[in-house]
Amino acid sequence: MWGLDNLRNSAEKVSLVLIKIDISAYRNRNNIALEKLNEIRNSLDKCRTQGLKVILRSAYAWDWNEALPLPDPEDIQTITNHVIDMKPIYNAFEDIIIAVEMGMFGPWGEMHSSKHSTVNTKPFYPIRTDALRLVHNAYMSALPQTHSVLVRRPSYIREIFNNSEPIRPNEAYANTGKARTGYHNDAYLNSKDDAGTFAPNWSREDELAYVNKMTSFTFFGGEAFGTPNNAYNNANNALKESKQQHMTYLHRDYEPEIYDAWGSLVKQEFTRKLGYRFELKELAYSREVTPCGVLYFILKLENTGFAAMHLKRPVNLILVNGKRGNEQKTYETTLSVDPRIWTPESGIITINRNLRIPGSITEGIWQLFLSMPDISERLKHNPHYAVRFANEDVWTDDGRNMLIEELNIVASPSGSCADDQYFQEIPINSASLITQLSAMKTVQSLILSATYSKNYIFYQVFIDADNNSTTGYHVQGIGAEVLVENNAFYHHKGKTGTNWEWELVDGNIMPSNYGYKYLWQLPILHLKLPIMAYSQVVFAGTIDDKTDYSSIISVTVA
Repeated sequence: MWGLDNLRNSAEKVSLVLIKIDISAYRNRNNIALEKLNEIRNSLDKCRTQGLKVILRSAYAWDWNEALPLPDPEDIQTITNHVIDMKPIYNAFEDIIIAVEMGMFGPWGEMHSSKHSTVNTKPFYPIRTDALRLVHNAYMSALPQTHSVLVRRPSYIREIFNNSEPIRPNEAYANTGKARTGYHNDAYLNSKDDAGTFAPNWSREDELAYVNKMTSFTFFGGEAFGTPNNAYNNANNALKESKQQHMTYLHRDYEPEIYDAWGSLVKQEFTRKLGYRFELKELAYSREVTPCGVLYFILKLENTGFAAMHLKRPVNLILVNGKRGNEQKTYETTLSVDPRIWTPESGIITINRNLRIPGSITEGIWQLFLSMPDISERLKHNPHYAVRFANEDVWTDDGRNMLIEELNIVASPSGSCADDQYFQEIPINSASLITQLSAMKTVQSLILSATYSKNYIFYQVFIDADNNSTTGYHVQGIGAEVLVENNAFYHHKGKTGTNWEWELVDGNIMPSNYGYKYLWQLPILHLKLPIMAYSQVVFAGTIDDKTDYSSIISVTVA
């Protein structure tokens, strides 16, 4: 079937295919025959076996036939019946179906030149609003609630919902028609209006602004069409508008002349950026931790692709005793994050978590992996469907991304820890308790200030001067060389990052106190450490053996 077994090993590493469903034999029949439905099932089974995801489109003609320029059924009920006929298939294969293009109307299912067009005696006229709404409603009933239908023109979305406003963030990913409606453009980058894709009473700029907001939360894809290297499909504009429209997919085989005109480097960049593309940027964590202890973990990543991830999936952390010679042991937990909000516009995304280490874990060197498997039970153990981060040398064949190659689990005091299996997130002490944070370096002083929401016994500041989490005392994901505590400050002298050993440097730095606001002024000379713009600071307050921490901030150099 179309060389499916070679797609994942192709130059583009294809993982998504468009399946064109020919239902021309049923234009005069109320229902699609079981034989045809089984043919579709068999095709989808083959895609699943090859580790592929799919987009579907059904149509009553897959070419232009002068003798039959308006190929779809005259009775709209026949069309909606055929949509509903596909419902069992949509549900049985929801694990591999990304979305469904509406199709149905006109040749190629491109939603023009139909018996349900505004002018139904000539080709190329758009579909009537009443027909759009009926077929859209049928798709909303036929598709799983998590899945979307994609229409051929942005104006069709406005007509279906009688609303010219694109979807808002608070409406995204809900089980509503608007949240479940995207768009595909099969004349992508063709001309000023993309061969009639954009409405005649809307400028290209206005349409692109509308699409930009809409596709922040819905799928967009299509195929290019036109003369290579024109004003719209040249390499620079293709990259620019694909980013602006949050493109998830583009038909590889139509038209290759346009893509070839970009040159190999742009083609490679474009291919990599289609859809989402997650890159690990920075990781800070506790280098040593005990059973029942807390692993402080801060991960920074970026989505450098064109689009967000529009279908939900978990983000798991997995502890593995991979550096030990005995039987492999794993612990797994799911983070409380939604990767659908990791958008290209988000910039650097920070995941700051405290992870409770199992009491039953053995001493030694462990590894920590991040896994984003498919959400479906059927596919979650298949590495073809797991998210592979863009970084080199982090991917493993079993569908994981290596984060920490050597995490040292050290012994805890005897009797201090229960023998349990719990590897899980624990609440970070609320950063809202310590707010209005500031750390400013002047020529002579490091000025630190924060507002504490309650009274503490110890008011503390941890300073990571070199922004290196492997040195100093490990706290909240930083490695602190300096501790400020009430009216004194100290240098860390512990042999490891978990040793609470500090050497007094100055015991006379009385903080200014303005109600709950505390301000320290440390002489730069006394610090004896270079404080730079990248130095990191965490404020803390301790009472009754309970410590609240602030978020991490960087030093500002005046």
